[in-house]
Amino acid sequence: MLIQVENLTHIYNQGTPFERVALREVNLEIEAGERIGILGPTGSGKSTLVQHLAGLLKPTAGRVLLEGTPIHSKGATARKLRLQVGLAFQYPEDQIFEQTVFREVAFGPRNLGLDEAEVAARVNWALEMVGLDPVAVAQRMPFTLSGGEMRRVALASILAMRPRVLILDEPTAGQDPQGRRALLDKVGAWQRETNMTLIVVSHALEDLARLVERVIALREGRVVADGPTRQVLSDVKLLRAIGLDVPQPVALLQALRQAGKEVRVDRFLPAEAASEIARVWGLRGSVT
Repeated sequence: MLIQVENLTHIYNQGTPFERVALREVNLEIEAGERIGILGPTGSGKSTLVQHLAGLLKPTAGRVLLEGTPIHSKGATARKLRLQVGLAFQYPEDQIFEQTVFREVAFGPRNLGLDEAEVAARVNWALEMVGLDPVAVAQRMPFTLSGGEMRRVALASILAMRPRVLILDEPTAGQDPQGRRALLDKVGAWQRETNMTLIVVSHALEDLARLVERVIALREGRVVADGPTRQVLSDVKLLRAIGLDVPQPVALLQALRQAGKEVRVDRFLPAEAASEIARVWGLRGSVT
């Protein structure tokens, strides 16, 4: 087992009037190579959970194991394991600090002790992976970029480390629809090529439907669902109970089923829903 979360509890400002329980006895197991989505309303504990998976927070109770080693423990083994987990935050200003895009993306590979030729190759590859032209942006100051471009630079700095576990917190925030799809397609292709473990936090259920095979849903710091993507995202009752909007294609198919049509409701993408409707109505031709 790659990652084990055992009775994980996290309390912010414990013992003060501002005490807040963010996670409550969470238990999870994640295999190597899995593609996992984490969803839930604001304040459900999503970001706190992934920061624990990256070893950035110390649990109030419980523990996170990476390959059997407590990720928060001291020592060279735990430190080496933490370097194998890359977390790209939702807000790039939380992690961007270098003077140029090149130096920002190169920071991690240089800390790995790689020679400059390999560092440069990784920087160029990572920038291309996130849809940025290395020639155009490498020498620019990160804070002269747009918010969407900064998020791509932050992601590139993680990709350049070639992590075994990649955690993306709202990776498509601030991206236009075309950019969102291109970014998700590239990340998905790299995951399939390398078999890395991918964990994605997102409010965009369509993004999760495109990218992950398993979804974990949180509410008030507890896991309330954990299962195959199509099963969880088509559970209208669950989604509404935890305060999330039902994907529009699912809502449409659910309405058709209630009207007596024998349609599948686990179709989240617009093209999938259109094809299902065409099938039920006996329409010819493909829908794309």
